[in-house]
Order: sequence, then structure tokens, then C-alpha cells
Amino acid sequence: MKTPEVGDKNKIFHKGQVIYKEGQSSNEAYIIKQGAIGLYRLSGNKRVNLGILRPGQIFGEMGVISEEKRTASAEALEYTEVIVLDQNLLHTLLLKSPRPVQIITSYLVERVRALNARVADRPCSNTFASVCSVMLLAWRAATKSTPKSEAAQISTVELSKTIKEILLVSQVEIDEIFEKLAKVHVIDIVDIKGSYYRKDPLLGTMKKSSDFVKERLLTIPDADRFARVSKNMAKDQQDICGTDLEFIDLHEFAKEIQAQPDVILKKLAYAEIPESSFFFHKASIMSYAAQKGPEFFQRAKRPRLKIEDLQSVDDITAVDNTTLEEALSKLGFYKVSVLASLAGEEARNKIYGNLSKKIAAVVKEEVARMDGLDSGEAADIEEELLNMIKTMKGIAG
Repeated sequence: MKTPEVGDKNKIFHKGQVIYKEGQSSNEAYIIKQGAIGLYRLSGNKRVNLGILRPGQIFGEMGVISEEKRTASAEALEYTEVIVLDQNLLHTLLLKSPRPVQIITSYLVERVRALNARVADRPCSNTFASVCSVMLLAWRAATKSTPKSEAAQISTVELSKTIKEILLVSQVEIDEIFEKLAKVHVIDIVDIKGSYYRKDPLLGTMKKSSDFVKERLLTIPDADRFARVSKNMAKDQQDICGTDLEFIDLHEFAKEIQAQPDVILKKLAYAEIPESSFFFHKASIMSYAAQKGPEFFQRAKRPRLKIEDLQSVDDITAVDNTTLEEALSKLGFYKVSVLASLAGEEARNKIYGNLSKKIAAVVKEEVARMDGLDSGEAADIEEELLNMIKTMKGIAG
């Protein structure tokens, strides 16, 4: 790939790094040297994925040309290196281009601007599946209206127009889907070529132009097979215009990672999950804060845990020292060391506090030497301690 000008600077972005956000000022455009970029917009709590760009493609240029704020966000999908084009360079390149190119560029800017204004209402959640559904409906309509003595065919131009009116997808996306379907032979596309004659100004003779594609006609040999194959392909296709929730609540997050919400809450309390990963809905939380009053948030105390509700070694912070000291003395220093390794800081300190200084020193040395816990063994020891405590309290069953 040829760089636009000598001296252009490069930038590196790591996976997940946001390059710019929707609504920010536009003063740079980028050409991808390596990696991949995802473009998306936020509509309410939904992330609308606009597309994926790869080496050789440019992004961010429309905002620079139109001098408007970013209409979408860009994120590095993997380690990515880009060439930076500043506003002056881009405008210089555009001004040096032929006048027709400048006119076309202005026209495209207006088209993209109109498309961006409507992207939030884009209904499809899977571009590939949606396009295939429209194709199949169009084909069935064509076969019904075509006499049995003739073979049905659809103009790809008219079909593309219909798809774009329904789904608001680009011609590039449609052409890519056509190509993928043709490769697996579920559609056939025939190019109808044409030419024209023009008069040679010197010789006065009529000269034939080179052939060009005048029309492309599409057929679906087997509609049932098309439906089956396209459905399977849709599962594997990268969703270009798909929508995902940008924010999810605690219960949805727990469902995604197959965990219990109360465990996640504990991990938040123990600062095991970075605070930057969680957000409040401002209107809801401020309304709740107003109901509770400012004093409610000045102090936090752990709810008293009942003995029968003990689930992990971290819960021993709710156990009285006399009971815990007796339980630990029955386990032996090795098992106590395993429990100390397994416990969080607060529970670990409580374990050390209920051991004699000599035993506590031995346990700490053993914990320092442990190179990793056997999960099965640790779970058994943890369960043994909890059952012992419940038995001592007369509630084991």
C-alpha cells in the first residue's frame, strides 16, 4: 500500500482501544496499514455495528471533509497500525483532484450524511439473513409472475434497489452477499454484456467500444436448498449491522458468564472486579439516592450473615471467634493453610487472628510455599470447615 505523503505519521492501537467516539470533533482520517477496525453507533442502549474495515481502507474521512462531528465511533478489533491523514493534507489532496471527483465526493458526503441520520432505525439484526430473506421472497414472486414456458430471472439492479429500500444496507454489502452465495452455487448470476459504437473523428468510421456489463441476471436453481444453505451461512457471517446491548445489568451479566448475581456482588465488595467495569443509570440511581438521603451513603456495614447461610470461606467473617478458633484447631495446620490461601484478605486475617502466634507463623510460611491449589481438594476442605461450624452451632443437617 502506498502512503499518501512522505512524513505522514503512524499510530498504533491495541485490541479494544477506541480511536474516536461519536460526537467528537473530526480533525484526522486514517488509512489502515494492518489490523482491523470496527465502526459502530449507539442508539439508546444498543450498539449498532456499521462494518469492519481492513488494511488499505480509509475511515474517518467524511467528518474531516464535511467538518462535522464524528457520526460514528471507531474501535480497534485487534492490534492495528494506521497512517494518519490530517485535515490539511486531506483537503489538499481533494483540491488537487479533478473537478468531477470533487463533485462526486461532495455528493457522497451528502449521501453518507443522510444514511447516518437513518442508521439508528435500521431494522436488521443479521444483514446476511435479512438480505437472503428478501431475495427468496423476490424470487418466489418472480417465478409466480413468469410463464411456465420461460425461465425466471431477476435483475440484480432491481433486486438490490428493493433490498436497500427494505433493509437500508449498502450496495457493497449486497454485492458481497451475492458473491458468497454464488460461490456455494445456491444462486447463478449471468452477466449480460453490451457495447456501443462511436464515430472516429479522424477516419470517420464507426468504432466499437470494449464490452461492458450492461445487466446482471440472477436465478435461484433450488429455492428450498437456497433457504437451508443461506440459513446455515447466516450463523457464521459477521453481522455488519447487528445490534448489541452496550450496557447490561447485573443479572444479565451473571447469565452471560453462568454465575450467581450474589457472587458478583461479593466480588465487587472485595474489589476483585475493576470499578471501571460497572455503571449506574443516572436518572434511576439519583432518584434512589434522593429517596435514601445523603446520610445513607456515608457509611457501609456488612449485613449480618446467618450461620446456615455460610457458603464459602470468606463468609467466616460472620462467625464468632470462639467457634472459629475451635474449628480451626480440629483441622490441622495444612488444611488451615489451604483455607488461608483460598480466603480473601478479611477472612484470611480472621483465620490468622484465631491461631496462636506460633501456628500462625507456620501457616503463613506454608501459604507462601503453595504454588497453586488443587481446586477439588480446596473445595473439600472449605466444605469441611463450614459443615464443622454448622454442626457446632447445632444447625447441620
